[in-house]
Amino acid sequence: MAKTHAIVAILFVALSVAMTWPLACGLDRLVAYPGDPYINTWVLDWDWYATIHRPFNLFQANIFYPARYSLAFSENLYGLALVLMPLRAFGVGPLTAHNIAMLGGFAFSGFAAYLLGRRITGSALAGVAAGIFYAFPPWRFTQLPHVQHIWSGWVPLLLVALFHYADVPSWRRAWLFGFVFLMNGLSNVHWFLFGSIMVVLSIPIVLRNPRQWLRIAAAIAVAMLFLTPFLLPYVRAAEFYGMKRNWQEVRMSSATLRDWLNPGEVNRVYRRWLDPTTNPECWLFPGVLGILFAAAGAIVGVGARGSGLGGENGPAAPRPPTPDLRPPAFVALLWVTTGFIGSLGVHTFFYRFLYSYAPGFRAVRVPARWANITYVGMAMLIAFAVAWLARNRRWAGVLAAALFVAELRAAPIRWWATRPDVPPVYRWIATQHIRVVELPINVNDSEYRYMRFATAHHRPIANGVSGFAPPEFERLSSMWHAAVIGDDFVLELRRIGINFILLHGEYGGPRERDWLRRELTRGSLSYVARFDQGTSGDWVFELRSGRSSAPELEAFLRGEYTYSASTFGLLDYPRPGEHINDAYLFSGWALSPWGIRKVDLLFDNGQVRYPTMLREDKVLKGRFPWYPSTPRPRYVAHFPSRPANVRPDTDVQVEITDGRGQKTLLESQWFDWGS
Repeated sequence: MAKTHAIVAILFVALSVAMTWPLACGLDRLVAYPGDPYINTWVLDWDWYATIHRPFNLFQANIFYPARYSLAFSENLYGLALVLMPLRAFGVGPLTAHNIAMLGGFAFSGFAAYLLGRRITGSALAGVAAGIFYAFPPWRFTQLPHVQHIWSGWVPLLLVALFHYADVPSWRRAWLFGFVFLMNGLSNVHWFLFGSIMVVLSIPIVLRNPRQWLRIAAAIAVAMLFLTPFLLPYVRAAEFYGMKRNWQEVRMSSATLRDWLNPGEVNRVYRRWLDPTTNPECWLFPGVLGILFAAAGAIVGVGARGSGLGGENGPAAPRPPTPDLRPPAFVALLWVTTGFIGSLGVHTFFYRFLYSYAPGFRAVRVPARWANITYVGMAMLIAFAVAWLARNRRWAGVLAAALFVAELRAAPIRWWATRPDVPPVYRWIATQHIRVVELPINVNDSEYRYMRFATAHHRPIANGVSGFAPPEFERLSSMWHAAVIGDDFVLELRRIGINFILLHGEYGGPRERDWLRRELTRGSLSYVARFDQGTSGDWVFELRSGRSSAPELEAFLRGEYTYSASTFGLLDYPRPGEHINDAYLFSGWALSPWGIRKVDLLFDNGQVRYPTMLREDKVLKGRFPWYPSTPRPRYVAHFPSRPANVRPDTDVQVEITDGRGQKTLLESQWFDWGS
């Protein structure tokens, strides 16, 4: 059995790589989009950092300074962080670790459902089919920005541990169940709330003798003792900041019957039937095969008696305490039904009751995620159906598993390709004991970016983004977005304890420059340094009287470009989100003190490379007169039509090779290229 488990584990790792391709080729730079993945990257990194440096202040994280319990504004993901800590100890970076967790989450979910399917049927093939369905439904790919919902293996393992205990009730097996319960709670607050309810409802079906409940109850109680330090900060944050979801917000993420037919936009087979007008959190369609096999499995499972369905290698190993297979089938039906009703959220009395009376549910924004409970139940029923097929015809079980792979295929996926390097200003902040606000505040996706690079320094910042925001941040954001930045902005920064400002020069328009000059003149700010970044640099100021002028600062305040001692550039065309028809001219520019050797365009997340031609540009030379080693800064590439090896829904990332041979990657841009 151990050999079979090892082979299946390798299979699910391979499937995870294939089904998310080409994520495995860019672990240090690919994300679902430049938003929520950065939050989760920061959370996992903070768990690692705080465990080593300040374990008793885990929830007093470095974002939203000076807010309390700022880690509790998001899920803490500590169970995932524990798994990743050996990788971090060996020097794996935060974003790479996040993406390894993404691949591992798919594999873990599939393997856990395989263990569940095999335990209730005795068939490894049935378990594999159940694991493929559970790991890769269309909804799971809609959740690519949320690694905690990809990492869903602890939920089916709750049932595996419960059935294992039911076979031979003992304290050892009860503690094993308690460990799974604990890890589920540490890894995902949603799965903790939903899974705990489902386990309590399942215990009377699985354990017919109430005396056997005592050990499980004790294991849950001990697990809750360990979970308490991770749950109390949420209670305190909710009390301190009034954190709860309002009725309308929860209603917007409550699914409808129609949502269960919406496949989302990633699945290759069903995405043509996407309804983009509904909330993506509610795209719940599990696939036609999943529905058909689950229906067949319900018939097979409920009608099964005796020693089991048998597997591909003959009769299943006997399980004397529970020879009747109907209890697992009834558990599966319970999970399918309850998960479905729960996903409908406030449209049902069940969830309205939970929202009104059950602890924790007022902080849950998306009831539709109850669908994962349904998928666990469906995976069990699918295992029954495939085991019945494979009993006499092994090839039928293999075919069923293969059909699930074909139906649920999402790859190749268009990921967002970011720059893997850390900007110099964040490396400098890491050497200083300071408290920083990054400007601008809350513009486009700026806060996500700030959180991503907070992993490089771990210093307190006033910025942040999450499902909730503290009043100090809301006040700063309101002040910053006023028509004129008032005198009270700097006073507010001083009041909350911020002593340094980082202004990203690309956002330094006339309004921002006028404010800077005014504060420098009156002595409220002093100039610290300029750091290379993009076309306009990063500018650091201290909230005290001091140096108010420097040649590069004066040029910046006049709206002029300033010298960079590193390679940089820009892609002018295509624009983000642009739709291209047939022929197109890609164009941009690159500059470096060492000259530009070549510029390549990387399509399909770096899978396809095309060179560009370098040309002179007198206008650029006039704006940036400091780079005589770059006589041809403009790069262009003309395509008479979309190349056959480039997908219509693609991205482009610019790779600049300077005169030293060093490569610089720009942020990617998504666009659509008509055939």
